[in-house]
Amino acid sequence: MVSDDAGNRPSEGATKIIDRVPKTGKEHQLESAIRDITDAMRNAPGINSVHVVRPTPPHQPAYRVICTFDSDEHLHTWDASDDHLRLVAAADEFTEGEPQRTWLTGLETWFTLPVSVNAETRPPAYKMAITTYVALFPTILLVHAVLGYVPEFGAVPTVLANGIAVAIVVILMTYVIMPRFTRLMAFWLYPHQH
Repeated sequence: MVSDDAGNRPSEGATKIIDRVPKTGKEHQLESAIRDITDAMRNAPGINSVHVVRPTPPHQPAYRVICTFDSDEHLHTWDASDDHLRLVAAADEFTEGEPQRTWLTGLETWFTLPVSVNAETRPPAYKMAITTYVALFPTILLVHAVLGYVPEFGAVPTVLANGIAVAIVVILMTYVIMPRFTRLMAFWLYPHQH
């Protein structure tokens, strides 16, 4: 796997996964075209990270590009840019059929796809809900317990105190807890991959 975390910023917002199967004998040309796309993407506004996974036939015959942006708007701006359209057209010359594209936004980006999982294979909604609940409930309890030990926090108005607690929980869930917890729960979220 080749990866580049642009500025080492945490992933959030919107994720796009592109799978491209190379035409026979055109593997090097496709890899070069993908490199051109990812090089240009690193300068796109709002880019968080770009990862390229090389094919591992027969299970994963495609090059997989996984890019994360800080917002849907930045992802759509990149997709509509002249640079992107020109570079994608060049990569299409070496791609067998249509590339498979998948967009992930919102809570589903908490559920990081293992490299070996097909882009369209996501856990069912009920599994995402249960996993989120199991991670969220103790996090809320812990944050409220810790904030209870801060003497000045008791003087903060209730609405503001809840706003602060929710902000802390969201940050912890997005950057600390869910990335690790979904890896821990991968055996259940992605049972066919284990």
